[in-house]
Amino acid sequence: MTGTPEPSVRDTPTPPVPPDTSTGTRLPSTLVRHGFSVLVPLLLPVGKAFSLARSTYAACRRVLRRRTPHEERIARLQTTVRRLAGERAGPLCTGTKEWQSVSVPREHSYKRRARPVGLGLDAILELDTERRVIRVEPGVTMGRLVRHLVRRGWTLPVVPELEALTVGGLTMGFGIETSSHRHGLFADTVESYEVLLGTGEVVRASATEHTDLFHALPWSMGSLGFVLAVELRIVPAAAWVEVRYHPVADLSDMCRDITRLADRADGPAFVEGFVYGPDEGVVVTGEFTDRPTGRQNRVCRWNKPWFHAYARDCARAGGRVEYVPLRQYYHRHSRSLFWAGELLVPFGNHPLFRLPFGWLMCPSIEFLKLIDTDRRRRHTVAQEALVPARHLEGLVRHCHEVFEVDKLWICPARLTRREPPGLVGPGPDVAPGQGMLFMDVAVIHDVPGPVRRGEPWDQREATRRFEAWVGGHDGFQAPYVLSELTREEYRAMFDCRLYDRVRHAYGGEGVFVDAYEKITSGWAMAPGK
Repeated sequence: MTGTPEPSVRDTPTPPVPPDTSTGTRLPSTLVRHGFSVLVPLLLPVGKAFSLARSTYAACRRVLRRRTPHEERIARLQTTVRRLAGERAGPLCTGTKEWQSVSVPREHSYKRRARPVGLGLDAILELDTERRVIRVEPGVTMGRLVRHLVRRGWTLPVVPELEALTVGGLTMGFGIETSSHRHGLFADTVESYEVLLGTGEVVRASATEHTDLFHALPWSMGSLGFVLAVELRIVPAAAWVEVRYHPVADLSDMCRDITRLADRADGPAFVEGFVYGPDEGVVVTGEFTDRPTGRQNRVCRWNKPWFHAYARDCARAGGRVEYVPLRQYYHRHSRSLFWAGELLVPFGNHPLFRLPFGWLMCPSIEFLKLIDTDRRRRHTVAQEALVPARHLEGLVRHCHEVFEVDKLWICPARLTRREPPGLVGPGPDVAPGQGMLFMDVAVIHDVPGPVRRGEPWDQREATRRFEAWVGGHDGFQAPYVLSELTREEYRAMFDCRLYDRVRHAYGGEGVFVDAYEKITSGWAMAPGK
């Protein structure tokens, strides 16, 4: 799936990926294995104070911004973009700092060369229950949006699990959740975008207006324009989710069960899977319900076990059925950030820690990125990709082989072929308007086997092997993770034909950073490369 290559804003030949010079000494092995546990008495209280200070600051800013209407703030941004674009002094990007996003940091990030534009757009603008849409600015987080909707009896068809994720990041990036087998990715729930183009013009893109731009925006990473507002579909909300934990005998059994459940027309509303090793896993399903008729579990309480570990215990016990409040189900992974909490506090899920100190977990993603180091990141794995469901078992086994990790998260998603097709879709074999079941497989901040053993490990080489497998099996690498794809490999994995046309037609070339330059590890963009 290729298109005509567009000259890069800072186009340089992509060199071969150099070997990772990191060594397998005991020091990084110990740091990765034990995280920051020696600093827990300091870091966790500071992290909690940091989160409270950030949330208080954000709330105060929102109060002050209410005095300025959305349209007036947009007019100021138009003036800024026209001025900066006219100067031609370099491409533009949002003013979000690297540590404020969930993307894996790059060694030579594009943000260090591009010119940032502070958008300051994080307001909930309008709830229209007659049209069943909510209009929000791109900086609104999932935590705020879900709280606002559920209180009024509504929710979103797709709610990615972490509260800190923003509407803008989810529509322009990945956006997958355990209801994606029914509703697609987060961007598939968008009714319309309000976009500031490189020309300074503001347009509305929907299925009936500027349809080419509408279909090109998902996964474009803000390279076609600045999103100013998004209309999202909403659906009636139930108060509870009936959660079932299904034990599986082995990996083949798990892949078969999760595919069967996700592909059924009358299947459960929510489906996810956890792999804990070659022969251990669990499939977790959920259904909306208005009232519990059995065991209740408020999984987000500070003293509760981390959800991924609790699901494992339920599987070992032969399965379980229980009822979880809706908002707590949505954000069930926020306290541990999937497995990232184990790297910070290896004993954080132990009852002797949880009961007195569980309220300190987990520090915000922003804080964790501020205290993290390049050396430590080079000794952990954070990778994620979508592949057709028929390749699920193969990808899981490939992750076990390449990264030598045990813990994986699996989430089914149905990708629909759009017309015209955007960057991501099921391919030409599927008719326009029809969908195809994919599986998302994620390695979320785990430690590879060689690092655990104190041996050398080449992160770049392992990433290259992972990307080659995904690309060779009609898959798509998530845009927020570390990528070593060359520009040619990126354009082979993603269908760039519509993207290229839209970027040229709507004035994005030379004004906004190209999508490839946003996802690459940055080696090709390094000074002197």
